[in-house]
This record gives sequence, C-alpha cells and structure tokens, in this order.
Amino acid sequence: MNRSSCHRIIGDERGVAAIEFALIVPIVLVMLIGMVYVNEALTVHRKLRQVTATLTDLVAQQDEITQQAVTLTMAGSASLLAPYDTTSLKLVLTVISNNGGTQTVAWSRAYQTTPESTGNPPAFPVPASLALDGVQTVAVRADFTYESIFSALASAFGAGQGLVMQDTMYERPRTSDTIELK
Repeated sequence: MNRSSCHRIIGDERGVAAIEFALIVPIVLVMLIGMVYVNEALTVHRKLRQVTATLTDLVAQQDEITQQAVTLTMAGSASLLAPYDTTSLKLVLTVISNNGGTQTVAWSRAYQTTPESTGNPPAFPVPASLALDGVQTVAVRADFTYESIFSALASAFGAGQGLVMQDTMYERPRTSDTIELK
C-alpha cells in the first residue's frame, strides 16, 4: 500500500454516521426501556399504597366488624391493584392494643399469607408518636413483587426476580377506641 492510498483511507468519512448510529442506538434503547420500567413500577407502587390506605381506612371506620366483612374488605382492597396480577400480593391486617406502652395483637387477619398471633407483640409495631394508651391502632402491611417482561429479562442475566415492594399504614379507630372482631 502506498502513502497516497493510506491518506485517502484515513481521510474517508463515509459511513461515520452509520457507525455513530450503531453505537448510540443500544444506549438509547436501554434508557427507553428503563424509563418505561420505572414508570410502570411507580404506578404499581402507587396502587399498592391505595390498597393499604383503603383497607386501613375501611376497618378504622368500624367499632365492630365480622370476619366475613374483613375477608371481603381485604379482597376488595386487593382488587385495586387491577390490572396487575395479585398472586404475589400479601396483606396482613392487624389491630394492635396499646396498654401502658406495651403493644399486643388484639386480632389479625391475612390475605394470601399468615396472620399474626393474638396476644403477641406485633411484627410491625405502631410508632410511638401514633400509639395512644388504651386506644387500638389499625395496621396494614402489604408486600408485593412486581414482575414485568423486563424483570424476566433481568433475571436471565442474574439480576434477580422482580421488584419487591412493601407498604405499611397505621390509623386509629374513628368511632371508638377499640374495634371488636365478631
């Protein structure tokens, strides 16, 4: 190869746009997929907050509630996650008694998981700023694993299975100091 052909090859700028395009497109696609995934995950988390807030609010409005009403209320609250699959949703509704600074589970019911044991300290105690002596507190804990097509792709590369979300909500009874389960 002579000197003039080397200068001609080095000075040739044809195809530069195609090479730049090939380098930039994967980065832009990853950013686009990431934005879609984050937006979807934020939407699911907002719906999970609605589930816990609704369940807590509906139970806190009662001074007594039947087991059937609790079951229906939990199922109805879980339906707020629609159109997302609720098979990984776990709800624990616990009414916590506060007596002399000691918190114990008055009663508990669960959706797709195990409820807390009556008389034991709660798994998620009421913050001291919310606990009033002699007044029960309604606590709802929600756990949800959000799986999208992107999380299936990520798990293929060893990045885990889904995005685990959790929310806890507390509220005092509105009509009395206690809520009796019948």
